[in-house]
Amino acid sequence: MPAITAIKHTIVAGFAAIAISGVPTANADELTILSAAAVRPALIEVPSLYAKASGHRVTVSFGNATAIQSKVAAGDLVDVVILPPAQLDPLARQGLLGEGRPLGVVRLGIAARAGGTQPAAASPDEFKRALLAAPSFGMPDPADGSTSSTYLVKLMNELGIAEAMRPKIKLFPDGTKALEAVARAEIALTVAPITSIHVVAGVQLVGPLPEALQLKTVYAAALTAKSAGAEAAKGLMTMLFSPEVATLLKQKGIDQP
Repeated sequence: MPAITAIKHTIVAGFAAIAISGVPTANADELTILSAAAVRPALIEVPSLYAKASGHRVTVSFGNATAIQSKVAAGDLVDVVILPPAQLDPLARQGLLGEGRPLGVVRLGIAARAGGTQPAAASPDEFKRALLAAPSFGMPDPADGSTSSTYLVKLMNELGIAEAMRPKIKLFPDGTKALEAVARAEIALTVAPITSIHVVAGVQLVGPLPEALQLKTVYAAALTAKSAGAEAAKGLMTMLFSPEVATLLKQKGIDQP
């Protein structure tokens, strides 16, 4: 992976200055990021990159937006939160977060088992027919507040297929579990963030949702109130918005905001 290696070297060089200019490496701070799972493929690179640049350890935990919002509201110890603005803004109004900065945009795609028959789904009508023809369909449980499943419930109602789909829908704890079920041929199709589809073995991206039906979710990052004055946390935010990390995000299927 020469491109990724080059990015890592560039980030380490570019952010070594953070450690030198005021972020001490002795007794390194433990930093924590809570993030929506849709940006996981790019963020899993962050802990090692920032540790090399600054000496500070970073832990990244992933979940759905509603669960993360609840954790922050309950006072869980965290330094940076990455969520859609709809979940960040209420926390900011409560004084729990600083202002969010848009990090990237994630689109939804249709996933089927790799090597299997791929349905046509390039237009809204084709997508509708593909769902109706599928023997089974998986998605995260909407009751858990998943961004994609909440949208899918709305979309199926708008397409007039909610009742027809109901008997063949299987619910999962999260989108990754639904994708893994597709890989095992337990379900025929799912709709998930394109970023997630690319990293689950045994599944194939049929294509993005048709543009007229597409959900483009902006994810933004914000410092928590307790970390707003911490130099190590500020340095981590600086890295997240560097041109080098923007390139890494794009390679993982995350578009610029």
